[in-house]
Formats: sequence, structure tokens, C-alpha cells
Amino acid sequence: MDQTLAAVVIVALLALAAAVGVVWRQGNSRVSTETHPDQVPARFRSPDATLTLLQISAPLCSYCGAMRGILGDIAQAEPRAAHLEWDVSDATELVDRFGIRQTPTTLLVSASGDVISRLQGATPAAVVKTQVADAFTEIQRRADEYRI
Repeated sequence: MDQTLAAVVIVALLALAAAVGVVWRQGNSRVSTETHPDQVPARFRSPDATLTLLQISAPLCSYCGAMRGILGDIAQAEPRAAHLEWDVSDATELVDRFGIRQTPTTLLVSASGDVISRLQGATPAAVVKTQVADAFTEIQRRADEYRI
């Protein structure tokens, strides 16, 4: 095999591996807006925020650091939001109550403790920003329902 053909094969394999990695990563990220009957206890929420970005992480989680950065940046840019991170071993109550089976899992929680949205896995920043904006819209909609 000549060197040019070998280089082409190597480049093609690298491109294929990158494409498979992107598809696999997107497949491991799930967003759910299903309502849950339970509320998040107050100790897992920020008392001053309209929306808490509650991240459940694990020490050996390879994507938790990336999510920490994404969620921290969003919370810093949005004054009504706060980012809290809990180690999965310190949040067993949440793990059991909400059936958390993957880290990172991020719950978007209203000030009253309702879970507005659930992000599982490594979620792209654009998707997180959209979910946060949708959560604020939903919180406002619920508040409008109670106005007299």
C-alpha cells in the first residue's frame, strides 16, 4: 500500500470516528418536560432564584464538568437563575424520588419546587439555553393562571 492511500484511509477512519462520536453524544442527551407529581425539597433549590438549574453529578462522570461550565455560564448571564450541583451520593433522596439513573442529570426547578424540565446526559449549550427560556415561559404561564 502506498503512503497516499494509507493517509486517505487514516483520514477517512478519523472522519468516520468523529461522526459516530457526534451521533452517539447526541443520542445520549435527552430532554424531558413530563410533569412529576413530587416537588424538589427546598434544600436542593436556590432560595433567591426563580429557576434553579439543579445538576446531579458523580466524581468520575466525564461530562459533568462540561455541564457545570454550561450551566454556570447560563446562571451567571441570567439573574433569575441559579446553578446548584450535588454529588449523586449526597442526593440519594432526589435519585430515588425522580428516578435519576444517569449523570449528569439536570433538573430545571421552579421556586416552588416543580420540575419544569429534565436534561439527561451531556446536553449541548444551545439546547440548555432553549430549555431555560422555555422554563421561564412556563413559570410565567403558571403564575398567570393564579392571578385574579
